Amino acid sequence: MEYNDVNNEVMDMTILPEVVKQELYRLRKLEYALNQTSILAVSNLKGEIEYVNDLLCEVSQYDREEIIGQYHAILFSDTFKANELNEMVSTLREGHVWKGQILNKRKDGSKYWVYTIIVPIKNEHGEITQYYSISSEITKAKQFEEEAMRNNENYRLIAENTINLLALIEPNGEFKYVSPTFNSLLKYDLNKLKTRNFFDLIHHEDLEGVKHDAQTYCRKRKEPLLMEFRILNNLGEYVDVEATIRAVSTPTYSENDLLLVVMRDIRGRKEVEKKIYHMAYHDSLTNFPNRRSFLSQLREEMSYRIKNKAKLAILFIDLDNFKNINDQWGHDTGDLVLQETAKLIKSTIHPKDVAARLGGDEFMVMLKDVKGEDDAITIVKRLLEKFNTPINLNGIEHTITCSVGVSIYPDHGTNPDELIKNADDALYTVKGKGKNGFRVFNEAIEHQSFERRILENALRNGIKEKQFYLEYQPKLNISTNELIGMEALVRWKHPDLGVIPPMKFISLAESTGLIMPLGEWILRESCKQTKEWQDTGLGNLSVSVNISVRQLEDPYFLDKVQQILKDTGLDPKWLEFEVTESIFADLKNTVDILQEIRKLGIQISVDDFGTGYSSLSYIKHLPIDTLKVDQSFVKDIHVNQESQAIVLAVLNLAKSIGLNVIAEGIELKEHVDQLCEDGLIFGQGYYYSKPLNKEAFEEFVNNSATV
Repeated sequence: MEYNDVNNEVMDMTILPEVVKQELYRLRKLEYALNQTSILAVSNLKGEIEYVNDLLCEVSQYDREEIIGQYHAILFSDTFKANELNEMVSTLREGHVWKGQILNKRKDGSKYWVYTIIVPIKNEHGEITQYYSISSEITKAKQFEEEAMRNNENYRLIAENTINLLALIEPNGEFKYVSPTFNSLLKYDLNKLKTRNFFDLIHHEDLEGVKHDAQTYCRKRKEPLLMEFRILNNLGEYVDVEATIRAVSTPTYSENDLLLVVMRDIRGRKEVEKKIYHMAYHDSLTNFPNRRSFLSQLREEMSYRIKNKAKLAILFIDLDNFKNINDQWGHDTGDLVLQETAKLIKSTIHPKDVAARLGGDEFMVMLKDVKGEDDAITIVKRLLEKFNTPINLNGIEHTITCSVGVSIYPDHGTNPDELIKNADDALYTVKGKGKNGFRVFNEAIEHQSFERRILENALRNGIKEKQFYLEYQPKLNISTNELIGMEALVRWKHPDLGVIPPMKFISLAESTGLIMPLGEWILRESCKQTKEWQDTGLGNLSVSVNISVRQLEDPYFLDKVQQILKDTGLDPKWLEFEVTESIFADLKNTVDILQEIRKLGIQISVDDFGTGYSSLSYIKHLPIDTLKVDQSFVKDIHVNQESQAIVLAVLNLAKSIGLNVIAEGIELKEHVDQLCEDGLIFGQGYYYSKPLNKEAFEEFVNNSATV
């Protein structure tokens, strides 16, 4: 049956409910795909064949009528041993899936290899009713394997010229063979090395895991074992390697199966990972830890102090009138001011204290060992005094002042959010009274957080009064300029205050929980508008919507999403959720909710990839579809080799595990050229378009269609 025939047959089932038709259509497509690629057979409990597909008949040379009613033995060759058959039957009768390689025989007597998976099918009572056999022909692969084993010299030639480290070892680690690369890469004398044990070369922190996995593999002998560890070279240094371990039969070396270990030097990749990690946890301008890193260290310190009752202090530092520096002298001078500020802060505090840049001109310091307010005040005064000395930048003196808010643990808060909020409130009181000073949080300050309370009330009223609207930033195939979709971005126009920047109210919405109703409105409006554009002929555009951690934690989130899709009529395949790497802090629960979202047919992308550091070793296991390269890596990619290397690493990672990549923050033609050269396909940014309101976006689409 051809694919189009399947499609037509499903579409003719007009009498069936739409849900049933869609499910049948999906199952037919699955059946079609299986029939094109796999050898299928269905047997009853007695082992009699009840169904075979065309591919089985084609490979075995039997007509369907010759096979139906027969036992699988009609296909087995005379090499299939009785004990192997008994093991297969025993496994299946116990209700377990059987996997293995079988040498079968065609009708003309020729033989062929298959890799077979047999699945017991159970009814609603848990009783086995049938057995489904799914096979793939692997004759050529087996022939290649057998030929390679018969030609051991060919193996040796490859081993002696490969850039990888190859070793044959006994399961206990005893060397049977080592490739010459152990000498060229690790500087070992091969004859002396053979007297040692493979496991003795592995870093002690990795050793237990490697031994455990290798021993488990030796017992189960299923898929080849892939792992990473550090191995010692003859210079006393440890080298990061990626290793593949598989069992091989080698009568020349041993009467028992040996383990073939193929190791690849991955120091270059690890170096890139370290750079990504550092950039993700540190501010690139000042090299200070960023917000995520600071919060992580603060949580650890507060957890430690629960037991010993020791105090710590938080200093929330904000430069006064920093905007004037940028406006009058330019952003380059502003960057130099921030770097000098970092130096001043670092020179004031103790080396074990932690200073971080939160963004913009905001810094935060954690003083780990203070006895109380007096100790913290002493350090703050010392800092303010240093700021009184003008700084010389490019021959011009600049006088910079700062405002500081102080909170003490546990006096002013027992969790990170509370402690930081109270330091922030103290900072605002300084700002409101002339700046260039400090305040320690107290109850009076708590009652004076007028701006935040007013803004929170305004936010609540704004949601109720529908003061929000959406803008859409186009996403394109940067090599063809084809429009592929858009990202929905929320905007707030207050009737009195005017347009309020998202950075001003999104974090407030997060902290107050108002992101729940606001996020639901954003999602509903995005889906509604996208469906409207599709229905009016603007094309099958996909819409990306930012989803917060608070929304994902909502136990009714999935129900709300399904209801919105139902109400708006938008097919879930045209919807994408953008999440930040912060959701991976609770990996177990995150994976569960993301898997449920993907089951609905919704795409998932990781926004600002690299700024929160998702380990390259586990990102491939997450239920995501797309990585969005953060604009900080794009803005200088045309002139910065480090940024180029990082983007290439992300692209190679994504390609190896089947993920899409899109770059954000594209502003220059040079950005496009470099990204295209690196192999990136999708992007967005001001080079193509700023975020547009409904009418402007429609005009953009129409203009794009005429180009």
